[in-house]
Formats: sequence, C-alpha cells, structure tokens
Amino acid sequence: MTDQKLHAKPAQRPKLRSRFDIFAILPFVVFFICYLFVPRFVQDKALNSLIYIGINVLLALGLNLLMGYAGQISLGHAAFFGLGAYTSAIVTLRPIEAEIIPSFSVGIGVMAGVAALMSLTRASGWKLAVGVALLFVFPWISRAAYVGLPGTIIICAAGMALFGLALKVGWWRSMLAGLINSASLIICGRFLNGALARSYDGVGTSPWIGMLAGVLLTGLIAYLIGAQVLRLKGNYLAMGTLAFGVIVEIMFSKWVAVTGGSSDGIYGIPTISFIDGLPGPIRRFFELCHGGAVDPQRQYFYLVWLFVFVALIFAVNIVRSRVGRAFRAVHGSEQAAESLGVDTGRYKVQVFVLSAALASIAGSLHAHNAGVGYISPGEFNFLVSVQLVVIVVIGGLASVWGALLGATAIQLIKNWILMLDKADIQIYGLAIKGLDPIVFGGILVVVMMLMPQGLTRGLTDALASVIRRSRSSAYQQEAS
Repeated sequence: MTDQKLHAKPAQRPKLRSRFDIFAILPFVVFFICYLFVPRFVQDKALNSLIYIGINVLLALGLNLLMGYAGQISLGHAAFFGLGAYTSAIVTLRPIEAEIIPSFSVGIGVMAGVAALMSLTRASGWKLAVGVALLFVFPWISRAAYVGLPGTIIICAAGMALFGLALKVGWWRSMLAGLINSASLIICGRFLNGALARSYDGVGTSPWIGMLAGVLLTGLIAYLIGAQVLRLKGNYLAMGTLAFGVIVEIMFSKWVAVTGGSSDGIYGIPTISFIDGLPGPIRRFFELCHGGAVDPQRQYFYLVWLFVFVALIFAVNIVRSRVGRAFRAVHGSEQAAESLGVDTGRYKVQVFVLSAALASIAGSLHAHNAGVGYISPGEFNFLVSVQLVVIVVIGGLASVWGALLGATAIQLIKNWILMLDKADIQIYGLAIKGLDPIVFGGILVVVMMLMPQGLTRGLTDALASVIRRSRSSAYQQEAS
C-alpha cells in the first residue's frame, strides 16, 4: 500500500437533516396563539363568521387533497357535507320511525357487505351485480323465515360462500362479506332501536356519537361511490360526482320520514358544550385565555378551530409522506405512476374517502352550530359544491394553507353579497339579489386568468419577486 492510501482521510458521512424546521413549525405556533386569544377580542357577529370560515376550511382541506394533490375532480362534495350534518342531527335529535328501522338497517348492512365484497374479491361487472342482489335477498329471507340472529348470520355467510364458489371469486372472501353484511345489519338495528328508545324516555344521544356515526356512514358511501366513479376521467368524472350530489340533495328533500323534507328540515339541534365538558385544569386554562367564563358561542369557536388545527397538521403530514407523493404521482400521470408500481386505484379511493370524512365532520359541526340548530336541504345543494371548488381554486390548488386563505376570502364575499341582498340595490333595472352563482363564477374565471396557482402561490411569488428585485438593486448600488 502506498503512503497516500494509508493516510487518506475516511469519507465523511452526509449530515442528517434535522427534523426540526422552524419555518414549518412557526405557522402552527402563530395559529395556536390566535386560536386561544381571538375570541377574547372579537364581537359576536365576527365570531360567527369565523366559525363558518373554520367549517369551510375543513371542507376545503379535504377537497384540496382530492383535487389539488390527487387531481380528481368532484362537483358533488356538498353531498358528503349534508350526509354528515343530517346523520349527526338525526342520531342526536330526530328519531327514525320504528317501522323504518328494519329496512334502514338492511340498507346499511348491504352497503357494508358490498364494500367488503368489492374490497376482498375485486368483483366487478355482472358478478358484482349478482353479489349485491344476494346481499339484499338473504337478509329478507332470514326475516321472512323468523330464524333469529344466529340463523341470519348462517344464511348470509353460507349463501355468499356458495356464491363465491359458483363464480370463482373466492368462497371465504365472499363468506366474510356475508358475515359483515349480517353483523352490520344487526349492529345498526340495535343502535337505532336504542337511540329511539332513549328519545322516547326524553334522553337524547350524545352529539359526539352522532358525529362518529356520520363519519362512518359517509365514509362507507364514499367508498362505494368512489370505487366506481373514480374509474372515470376528466369531464366524465365531474359529471358522475355532480349526479351523485344531485341525487343526495333530492333524497334530503323527498325522504320526509327521515330528513323532515324541504319544508320543515330539522330544527332544535343541540350544540356541543365543548369547554364545559373538559377537565377542570383545561377548562380554567381556556377561561384564563378568554378572560372569564366562556359563553356557548365562543366554546363552539374553540371546538371548530380545534378540528381545523388538527386537520391542518394531519394534511401537512400526509402531503409530506409517502402517501402524499403517491397522490402527486397520480395527479401527474396515472400511467407513469402505475408503471412505477403505484396502485393508483387504491390511492384515489383512499383520498376520496378521506375527503368525504372531513366533509362529514364539517357537516356535523354545521348542524350543531351554537345559536342555529337548524338544517335544510337547500344548504347542501350544487351551489355549495361550486363554492367549495372556488375556495380551493382561490386559495391555491395543492396548498394546505391555501384552504384557510380561500375560505376567509369566500366568507367575506358572502357577507358582502348578503349585505347587497338586504340593501335591495338595482342597476339598470337589474336587482342585485340572488346573484351568488354569477358572482362566484366570475371570481373563478378571474382567478384562473390572473392567478391560476391561487392566491397563496400568487402572493408568495409576488413577495419573492419583490425580495429578488430589492436584493438586485442593493447589489447594483454596492457594485457602483
């Protein structure tokens, strides 16, 4: 060996990048400080607007993950918003009539069984149609034969096992789908009967249980819809999600026995006393930040924006994770992502269900809003879906913090439109009232023309340009 080799310095290991990033943590610190002290200094009217901004941020976060990162268009997102609101309100307040419960339970059981059948067997086409029909038939056979719970489970499991053998889709997987079908039917029936009995006794169900039920039901429906609709692309996908939103809105209006219909809606929905239910030290901490006792409206502000805070952390971590990189790969090119081994279908369904779950939570918070306690089908129509798309586009596609900026901008615009409606202004005989679709459509066109990346990216680029120019001018002055 030569002396050069003997005295060679060992190769230095690359320094590991520190996990602590002050610029990533700082926005959350500022957010949390504002979260604690804003209710102390704002009036009730502004606080009510902030509550609605928080609910819209939850909706926009989920839709941004779906559209901005995964590249999947949804024009029916208000349907998931409404499903969360109505499920939470019905479970908490409005009992379902006793004669509806068996049919309702069968429907929930079938949806759970179909979801398991699609997930486990990958059945599609006519095989899936036959499986769905059998999942409907077997519970009704069990009910007509009066075989009880054990008989129902045996009939559903054995019947679906035979289906799996006959069509060669896996007998034990099909049997498991039958078991899930019967178990969901039984659990749903007992849950609804228990909630109905409590309402007759004058004891309501906890809103937290209603919120959880809303997330589960909405996630289940989103999986069933997404597994089929997300096979479409482009305009066909947009039309498929739009049709789903219209169907759900009609259901809210026409299913009077469950939803109250379009005329009555559901009213008297109780709010959630968030701080009153916390342990003593935490409750006193909030009271110290607020400067005294916290009234119900401010308690609800703390609840809504706590969900927003958690959702922001969750979304940021998803975007920076392997799952977030898979979402962006799907957005960039599905064929290229599939060639690299990315299961694009699975990731698209996952982000669709996640987006629907966030919309369901936002719907439950909307239903239990302090001082309101009322929901109707008109609050979950196509215009709401358009507003959500406008929020995402204005804030910035593929921008987590853009959801906050976009929701704030839209709420300010809605307050301005409401003020114009009350003023009853006319221009050349045209009443400036009820022009919400025109206003939001115009805003969407202008933003796409001037700032296609959204306000967040546009303002960031403008600020970076100003900084570069100032540095360039400073260098030129030093050189001269």
